[in-house]
Amino acid sequence: MLSRRTFLSAAVAAPVAAAAAPVLVPGLASTASAAASLPITLQNNSGSNAVYAYISGADSSGRPGFVTSDGVFHRLSNPSTTLTPVPDYSIALGSSGASTTLTLTNYVIGGRVWFSVGKKIQFFVNPGPGLVQPGFTSTDPNWLTDWTFCEFTYNSTNLYANISYVDLVASPISMRSTGSSGRQTVSPLPAGALSSIASGLVAQHRADGAPWNSLVVTNGSGTVLRVMSPVHSPTGFGSYWNSYLDQVWSRFSSTTLTVDTQSLGTYTGKVSGGVLTFTGLNTNGVPFTRPSASDIFSCNSGPLYNSGGDARGAVAARLAAALNRSTLLLAGGQNQPSGVTSARYYTNAVTNHYSRLVHKYASIGYAFPYDDVGPTGSTPVDGHLQDYAPTSWTVALGSSVSG
Repeated sequence: MLSRRTFLSAAVAAPVAAAAAPVLVPGLASTASAAASLPITLQNNSGSNAVYAYISGADSSGRPGFVTSDGVFHRLSNPSTTLTPVPDYSIALGSSGASTTLTLTNYVIGGRVWFSVGKKIQFFVNPGPGLVQPGFTSTDPNWLTDWTFCEFTYNSTNLYANISYVDLVASPISMRSTGSSGRQTVSPLPAGALSSIASGLVAQHRADGAPWNSLVVTNGSGTVLRVMSPVHSPTGFGSYWNSYLDQVWSRFSSTTLTVDTQSLGTYTGKVSGGVLTFTGLNTNGVPFTRPSASDIFSCNSGPLYNSGGDARGAVAARLAAALNRSTLLLAGGQNQPSGVTSARYYTNAVTNHYSRLVHKYASIGYAFPYDDVGPTGSTPVDGHLQDYAPTSWTVALGSSVSG
């Protein structure tokens, strides 16, 4: 299965490469080619009369930059010092209900369309050059700015765009495209969902004492600006998963765990000497020991590190998904990922409650890096659109795309 892995900077202190990559739908052949000319309409459906948009990404050579309101891609200069302010490439969208259309005349790889409300986003560039995007610490200059984004790649193969909650939930974005694949739409976060997710996390903190409340970012008046995923928590989750892992390691010391990679074979394993070992699986020297809380939430460190497109990586992805959803102790949990349906995800008291709440209140969108893992034949809910010869792309802040 395909993995939607998106991460922003943990702080505004290091260059970050935007993460959206072109994805080709398995079994669907390209019958057209995207020309380097794409009309993009940016809509302000937010209710605010002070909204700014930005289009960031890299050109075909990998050089980062921004697209301005005339559709021109501006490559960032290579500075001599870190955290050099980026010129103002904001696109003012005008009053609520207004739209701005530009024609993109360059391919943009690993791009993002950003929106901010009431205040412009501060971007920086490090030597390289490397774009420094908004981060997840209170020292970040954008901490109290209401910002959000969607991801895209536009190249000679296709337009691929998606919304994602892997890093955060913020102000809603919707999308629509037209082209060789017809008319496609991506729905925004439902009205009230952001505050409901935030309230749910505060309630979960009261229930179990874990720092779920620290994921909620509010402004001075108490309005929720965004909710961060646990991987960006300013407070560590420490021993949060220990009791669950005790039971998992105990179960699979006597019961066989079967993991179907759904492309690279099926592997069986048991716990022995504190290590989950799969017969015939090359672990590349990194055994499946008990992961930490940060390993589980990030899906990309310790025993769950992303080793790429090999069998170990596929097994790690399915273990990461099973842990975040807490399905390993359930009936059928010994068969991953098809042994447990989505209706039973997150039913253990110890689970990824951020992901649970995102899926409770958001109709689409991945909530952790391997949220695309599921039973064979299940329908993904990643919130993306893809067209091999797009004729238009509309991105709206607030309610659904209009017109």
